Amino acid sequence: MVRLLSLLMAGAVFCAVMPARGQVASKPAIVRDAVGPETVPDLLVQRNGTRLPRILGPARDFAHNCQGCHGHAGRSVDEVPQLLDRVGFFARIPEGRAYLIEVPNVAQSQLDDTRLADLMNWLLTTYSPSQLPPGFEPYTADEVGNLRRSFIEPASTRRTVVETLVERGQLTDAGVLALPAFRNY
Repeated sequence: MVRLLSLLMAGAVFCAVMPARGQVASKPAIVRDAVGPETVPDLLVQRNGTRLPRILGPARDFAHNCQGCHGHAGRSVDEVPQLLDRVGFFARIPEGRAYLIEVPNVAQSQLDDTRLADLMNWLLTTYSPSQLPPGFEPYTADEVGNLRRSFIEPASTRRTVVETLVERGQLTDAGVLALPAFRNY
């Protein structure tokens, strides 16, 4: 039996045919236009003529680094912080702005400082523009580079930042940004 493996790299789809035991692998095919149904190894996509949007820049970095947990629409399961209509509140105070970069999965990202700044600016303006402060200043690569060197305990830092947002009148209800209690499955 043959399994198909698709890797999205540099704007092209590499489709490698992975052989079953005892078979010889085929050379990967490089497809330059990754948006048409003919380029996707899914019979339903091909049969229905589904067109897939090309994802580039910060949206692509989000898809590769954040979407697995936070979901493509900025929300996922209860245990994962919702980005949609919430994450922008953190940018209202310096401590919250720092927190967004210091969260371990952000700070330890493989993205360089410039791409991470671009990703965070895209994330904030895409998922939570109404919650951003007036005159929001986008992250810079230098700022990200400095902030990501810090190590924080995310849960307690988040609680402190949320309390500070409420104290400073930037958030009327701490419950908006509260995380549910962890449930051990």
